Amino acid sequence: MKTVRAFFMCLGMFTALPCPYRPWDESARGRMTACLPAVGLVVGALWYALALTARALLPGALAAALIAALPLLLTGLIHFDGFMDTADALLSWRPLEKRQAILKDVHCGSFSVAAAILLAMFQFAAALEVIGGDLRPLILIPVAARCGSALCVSLLRPIGHSEYAAMRREPAAPIAAVASFALAMALGGTLMGGACAACLAATALGYALAMLWAYRALRGVSGDLAGFSLCIGELCGIIALAIAS
Repeated sequence: MKTVRAFFMCLGMFTALPCPYRPWDESARGRMTACLPAVGLVVGALWYALALTARALLPGALAAALIAALPLLLTGLIHFDGFMDTADALLSWRPLEKRQAILKDVHCGSFSVAAAILLAMFQFAAALEVIGGDLRPLILIPVAARCGSALCVSLLRPIGHSEYAAMRREPAAPIAAVASFALAMALGGTLMGGACAACLAATALGYALAMLWAYRALRGVSGDLAGFSLCIGELCGIIALAIAS
């Protein structure tokens, strides 16, 4: 089934998880966007399970460090790479053409390093606060962030050099993104309480504001911008969880 192949293609491309079934069907490539929330659920479930294990086996600060690192490690740092590339371009404050050139540049600039340090610092601080509380919202925070990616990649104009420029857009992806986010909010609020719903709302808001800034500054969307916004969205989600704990 094409949707199943698209899911495993998405899982293989956007995570570092071992998977014996790694198909590639070019005709199913467009559907990968609609599968992003489902991949987020896999990442979130593993984040939660490994966080519980870390809390049980490790001292508090070490467990918190692992919890902070897990969403980056589970995805093979692919979104973190996009975060650093985009931060380098945005914080350069150069003209548009130069910002877009910096975005494509494989070299690591000082702005990206500074942004990465700040992201890691706040993520660790938030994880340290939530270590003794209810960790169940970690299951759904990656879902909410990837709903934002599915929606933005499907609807926004791609940057000319982006891989999305040549990709056929899946009409069902925006519907899947909105439906997945609504379902996550409903299930999270019902089963995990209002704190979970607040975390998901914070994730979505953080993603939206990050994408708005990057999209307006770079005049289009790309995988790097999606990764940048996803990292910020997930950070906002875990900060909200820390505040609610």
